[in-house]
Amino acid sequence: MENYFKRPPGASVTPLIMTGRLELRPFRPEDAAELHEIFRDPETHTIGEGPFTSLAQTAAWISRRAETERQHGLLWYAVCDQAGGRMLGNCGLFTGGAEPEIGYEIRRSRQGQGLATEAAQAVLDDALASGISRVWATIRPHNTASLRVAAKIGMTLRHTRPDSRRPLLYLARP
Repeated sequence: MENYFKRPPGASVTPLIMTGRLELRPFRPEDAAELHEIFRDPETHTIGEGPFTSLAQTAAWISRRAETERQHGLLWYAVCDQAGGRMLGNCGLFTGGAEPEIGYEIRRSRQGQGLATEAAQAVLDDALASGISRVWATIRPHNTASLRVAAKIGMTLRHTRPDSRRPLLYLARP
């Protein structure tokens, strides 16, 4: 199997991405409290085992993302409002298997404004420009908002596989 984490010499994922409305920057340990506002909300954080119950879980999550960056060069970004600096969500790449996977999440009060699409498009474009050959997304069939974002950034369904909870859709680009 091809190693999709190998990049051309000198290429890397960008540590700071600016879009029309957003600043995407790597998480810092001091972001834990603000990120925990998002992760503890049962209407926002519906992935994995659901909402986080402690600040320590969120701090550990940030630490794991930093380790992924050190090991693979893949970044997970704090998605912040350029205008006021408030954290609106998170988006980035992680090691979902042999190839990187993209994920995104926007706080409930700011959903429906195209922010997830804007962030995900920026992260995907940067990944492809850095030499990553393919990026995956895994999404539950009932998560129509996330499926819309994936479609808008050009991801297409490759296959469906059940896991311990339910069917899981596997989408990829290119």
